[in-house]
Amino acid sequence: MNTKITPPIQLESISKCYRIFQNPQDRFKQALLDRFHNTLGRKMVSPLYREHWALSDVSFELQPGEAVGILGRNGAGKSTLLQIIAGTLEPTSGNVKTSGRITALLELGSGFNPEFTGRENVILNGQILGLSREEILNKFDDIASFADIGDFIDQPVKTYSSGMMMRLAFSVQTALNPSILIVDEALAVGDIFFQAKCMRRLRQMRDGGTTTLFVSHAPNMVQEFCTRGILFDNGRLVADGQPNVVVHQYIDLIAKKQLVDININTSVLMSAASSGAEELPLNSIKGNNVLLPIQEKMAFMDKELFDRNANENRTGNRKAEFVNVVLVDVQGRVSNTFGFGEDVTCQMVVQINAELRNLWIGYKIRTVTGVDIIHADSSLYEQLSYPFVRGKTYLIHWRFKMGLMHGAYTLGCAIGLPDPPVGIERIMEYVDIVNVAQTFAVRAREDGMIGGTAVWDNKLKITELN
Repeated sequence: MNTKITPPIQLESISKCYRIFQNPQDRFKQALLDRFHNTLGRKMVSPLYREHWALSDVSFELQPGEAVGILGRNGAGKSTLLQIIAGTLEPTSGNVKTSGRITALLELGSGFNPEFTGRENVILNGQILGLSREEILNKFDDIASFADIGDFIDQPVKTYSSGMMMRLAFSVQTALNPSILIVDEALAVGDIFFQAKCMRRLRQMRDGGTTTLFVSHAPNMVQEFCTRGILFDNGRLVADGQPNVVVHQYIDLIAKKQLVDININTSVLMSAASSGAEELPLNSIKGNNVLLPIQEKMAFMDKELFDRNANENRTGNRKAEFVNVVLVDVQGRVSNTFGFGEDVTCQMVVQINAELRNLWIGYKIRTVTGVDIIHADSSLYEQLSYPFVRGKTYLIHWRFKMGLMHGAYTLGCAIGLPDPPVGIERIMEYVDIVNVAQTFAVRAREDGMIGGTAVWDNKLKITELN
């Protein structure tokens, strides 16, 4: 006879509503209105608040040993969901059923008394989670060894850095053999070595039957660790399935909303770019690739957006400066969405304001979270000695194949004067730096996701050997 296994977590139509008041006085007035309403049994006046539904009708269940990655933009309802499962927040409606011990890393050190030492907090947390003092002391050496904070274990927690706090909190929560472990972006604080150490322990717990809820904004971490993915958007569960599939949908969601956030109307840009602008001969730096036809309107299109971006995060002495930066697709149209493998041209309009030699010009592509992905500069292409002339304006072309995973990215650009021009000990005088010159998105690859953030420009050759 088969015994039915009770799911460690069952959610049935969970919803959570918050009341948003315009000022604190309205909160007090509404409390009085609610009291009269409950006493008299009738509605008095219109409410003094608006409703914000952080979660709406969320239902799913988890099985023992499942590692579930929860994805979604900020404000999608992920943290609210975890607090409800952990029991620190009551849902407005719906039912939550859990079985076994639950440990949660929701906020760093939220269960620690800052005046107590690390040792005292370990004992206190263990007792709160239902262990006896003897059980905790038996596990203490393992906890302290894993946290690896040395003599600070006997210092007040208020003296800890955020990384030390996370180390100790993670060590305590994972050493207590929970049935359910909830992790909300806690690993983002630690160094890369401790993160790797944490992931090894999480894998051991997962393989040992611990159900893990794992919130992260790092899609690769969800793909590598989780057995299932769940995607939230505006408080609703919009996808539930294999991690690769859900991560694919998550990145598509970010890319689409990123373009909405920066208010780019791609169709308007494309029609304007193809409106038949007259060609204007501008000076340009020519690389190994053949340049596309240069159009005056193309070079100066979308300048208002560039100016808004540049004015917010620009530094340098402006002996030379970027006048505009645009991205152009394979059909010669200014665009902010591209397909994987598509030829892209980055056009920079640069104005020279002083007598300069050995001008260094480059760009960097980053993820929207600020991680550096791609770098290119004129010294790598032997163009440091180009004879720029004071008072003239130049069009700089960078031509490359879009080899990035689908998602949203930023492109920053910089001008510098290296002294000496080459060598590892050169000092750079920064002339103009625009950290976010353009924001763009890469569409999902039709043949499936690539297995990393970017693809190198490889040349593949296969030879049969005797």
